[in-house]
Amino acid sequence: MGPFDRYYVNRALFGVYFESDIYDRACGAAPAAMRVFQWRMDPAFKARKLIFVHVPRAAGMSVAQALGARLQSHYSMRYYRAVAPRFAAEADSFAILRDPFERFASAYAVVRAGGAEKVRLASPFLRQTGHIRSIDDYLTWLEAREPLQRDHVMRPQSWYITDLASGEVLVKRLFLLGAETEALADYLRGHGVGPLGWINRSERLPLHLTSQQCLRVVKLYRQDFELIGALRAARAREAAARRVDQAAALKIAAE
Repeated sequence: MGPFDRYYVNRALFGVYFESDIYDRACGAAPAAMRVFQWRMDPAFKARKLIFVHVPRAAGMSVAQALGARLQSHYSMRYYRAVAPRFAAEADSFAILRDPFERFASAYAVVRAGGAEKVRLASPFLRQTGHIRSIDDYLTWLEAREPLQRDHVMRPQSWYITDLASGEVLVKRLFLLGAETEALADYLRGHGVGPLGWINRSERLPLHLTSQQCLRVVKLYRQDFELIGALRAARAREAAARRVDQAAALKIAAE
């Protein structure tokens, strides 16, 4: 790490480590002015009329690669709505969410390893988390920091897809990793996107959380649990409605 490490320069000048966070803060402070950055919209999104909000540790790099988009583009939907409001309103948008316990385990593995297959932790977080040797160490470190003071893999999934003030989901479609593989594949095929690969894997560590640790994870990522709970409930209602429709159709056919 040199004296002009870009993350520390960002932190000194803007109070955040990542360039994407500089823009995200500006979206809240001066949303109208952000329209001058329309040119920063990923060309792959423009070509497909599709915005993918990349939630880290939820197959995001695999999807970005399939789309032909930038692999490490961790911008929130707030950012896309601010820089290109008309495009964001007209285009499809989606994100993939992951069971919060599974994602916590994946992020913990990344922290302990200092990165994943394709991407290392940003230098400030390599340095700040070098002492972590246990789940409790990691939880304590997280609990002492707001989302903008954590690496992207550590932030709540809700941070990327919601209005931070109201909690409103801003993307048009959500998928649950591992539970909606076929639905996601169908959706992507509809946008001319082929099968997904699997990149940026991390070596998983055996992770057995105590009841107290589970409670701490739930507190840290409460909105994620609520979002995914609501998503699962909605899918259950949709499945029940389909069964009712199928039963009605069979009854009519039999008459």
